[in-house]
Amino acid sequence: MLTIKLGDIHGIHPDFSRVECELDLAPIGLPDPALIPKALATRINEVYPLVICGPDALCIGQTTLYRWLKAHTDPETPVRCIEWPKGRIKQFAYQLVLIERLVAPALAQITRQQVRDLYANIGSAKEQWPHEYRSHAHLARLVGVKPLRGCEGEK
Repeated sequence: MLTIKLGDIHGIHPDFSRVECELDLAPIGLPDPALIPKALATRINEVYPLVICGPDALCIGQTTLYRWLKAHTDPETPVRCIEWPKGRIKQFAYQLVLIERLVAPALAQITRQQVRDLYANIGSAKEQWPHEYRSHAHLARLVGVKPLRGCEGEK
């Protein structure tokens, strides 16, 4: 594991981008800035280090987080990275894209009720998770689930 400046990463590895394009998995957009508290961006990166490859420090893992950090934080921001062996990217680019786009979201699934419950909990712990969520419905939209309405939210 190493720590480098965000600006020292020179983009997404072209083999990763090529597979994204071939499979029509290019990102449709970045997570809304309201979803990820900027005050916690460094902590989030500690838990989800970027994966980089080669002497050019090209990103091949946690690419959405990399793109978000690049769009919303300073290039001088220190980021934690795992180094992937340069010679292995061509062999594993397809798998790396599928891991990021299929496996990672499946491991972090969230239900509509969980979003409502988390929103209620986060409201009383704002010092732990400083956020800009306007409502549980707003948070639900940010994480990509349909919000619960009225009695649907009752347990």
